[in-house]
Amino acid sequence: MVSSISRRRRMIFAALSSMAIAGFSTAAVQAQEISEYGLEPVILQTAGEEEAAVASDVIEQSESVAPAQPVPMSEPYYVEQPAVSYAPAPACNCNAGAGVAKKKEAAMAKMKSAYAGVFYANDFSYLNDPYYTGPTFFADNFKNLQTPFGKLDLGGETRYRYHNERNHRGVGITGRDDNFWLSRTRLYADWEVCDNIRVYGEMLNAESMGEQFAPRPIEEQDADILNLFVDVKLYDGDLGKLTTRVGRQELLFGAQRTVSPLDWANTRRTFEGVRGMYQYGDTSIDAFWTGFVPVLPEDADEANYDIQFYGAYATRKNTALGNVDAYWLGSDDRTRGYSYQTAGSRISGKTDGGMLYEFEGAYQFGEDETPNDHSAGFITAGLGRKIETKHLSPTVWLYYDWASGEDDPNEVGRADGGYDHLYPLAHKYNGFMDLFGRRNLHDFNVLTVTPLHKKVSMILWYHYFRMDQATTPYSVVMTPYNDPVANPAGSKDLGSEIDLLFNINLNARNNVLLGYSHFMGGDYYKTTTAPAGLTLDNDFDADFFYFQYTTRY
Repeated sequence: MVSSISRRRRMIFAALSSMAIAGFSTAAVQAQEISEYGLEPVILQTAGEEEAAVASDVIEQSESVAPAQPVPMSEPYYVEQPAVSYAPAPACNCNAGAGVAKKKEAAMAKMKSAYAGVFYANDFSYLNDPYYTGPTFFADNFKNLQTPFGKLDLGGETRYRYHNERNHRGVGITGRDDNFWLSRTRLYADWEVCDNIRVYGEMLNAESMGEQFAPRPIEEQDADILNLFVDVKLYDGDLGKLTTRVGRQELLFGAQRTVSPLDWANTRRTFEGVRGMYQYGDTSIDAFWTGFVPVLPEDADEANYDIQFYGAYATRKNTALGNVDAYWLGSDDRTRGYSYQTAGSRISGKTDGGMLYEFEGAYQFGEDETPNDHSAGFITAGLGRKIETKHLSPTVWLYYDWASGEDDPNEVGRADGGYDHLYPLAHKYNGFMDLFGRRNLHDFNVLTVTPLHKKVSMILWYHYFRMDQATTPYSVVMTPYNDPVANPAGSKDLGSEIDLLFNINLNARNNVLLGYSHFMGGDYYKTTTAPAGLTLDNDFDADFFYFQYTTRY
């Protein structure tokens, strides 16, 4: 752990440099408007079990991406950006023609969505669009740098977040209070050597300061490599485009219920291996084989090939059912002795009558730590509608989430017969306080997304949590909260949570989040003995307040 003085110096340096460079616009900056679906991405906190295991046994930054589909809170399935030409734009009569206004709107939309959920998918082609008349930023000078050896883009992100946590510092309800600051800096270089070869590198430095208790494993990381890979285009023709990628790389698929780079965490999740990407029209197919890269806060991160993650993810847009995803994901952990195969699908879209829908489910099989074959699954079902009123136009969603659990108290453990949520952005769906992972869980929830102003949106989300099997709930790192043999659960009623979040887009490169969450403990906490080492004093409620500022450059 670095000293508090060192952390303070790094935070001050990052603050001064990012505010002086990243947030400066050379023209009048227009506020970034909220789409009709409100906050498409939400910043949520979660942690992969491997991150937690490395440092301790205890534990949508809002991505300004234009929605690819009308399902709030869902990161669109990533499709490789088409090759972009940054040659000087031809002169045009941009004030003539009936389609000029639409072309200007399209160029402005591309500016607002230039930064993707993974920075290697950023698209700054709007800078070469003759119809773009919006604001310019100082950092634009570091895009499209022409060199003797190809085109180079430089950029990054700096983020600061304040946490005030009552009764949940660590994992779950802990009886511990804490308040602290987190800072994170990401810097990247995207080098397009030629039409067929690309090299991408990105580093990340994450700091924690002012905490009373030890930082979570997802909160600290000395400067290390987040992405470093080479893309080679194998084919680009009438039958589509095929690209292969080799090296360290983040993965983001679908709505991030199974695979996510974990952006809410101060660190991010990454892998190392090979990936093939095929795209033809509205169809995209990814196939990959990787080793997980655990975060080592004070050492260089190295891939652990005893923890392998592989599979294929396909998406088809604009079908009769809407957007359809299908996937097969394999997860092997030789150190813990389990091997899971997960086959699933997701459908999302909007009916002609204006009804929004999203359905996702998966069946999981293989081997776990129990004597039995692994057999588990999860289901998510959501219906929504935008409600037009005189003053506000909220989009309201009703969701139900279910994930199977282990029914034998003698076999409960990290790798038991319950559903394993793999590498998700759990915080995005099962409560912003990260109290429960997607295993042995019923989550009945209601969500409203309300634009309050063209640059301010509000999310109000209510969850009621209940266990599927009367054994134990699980944390976001898939560890059980109680021993169902020595300390059986007294009730399936876990409690309820309400989340309130305001997203303020100062402009297209600067964003503020302001959030508050409250958890009301259910009968489970009142009737089940607290784990050893925790003193709850009959206080089973918890509160979480946070403030976050992000600038991108």
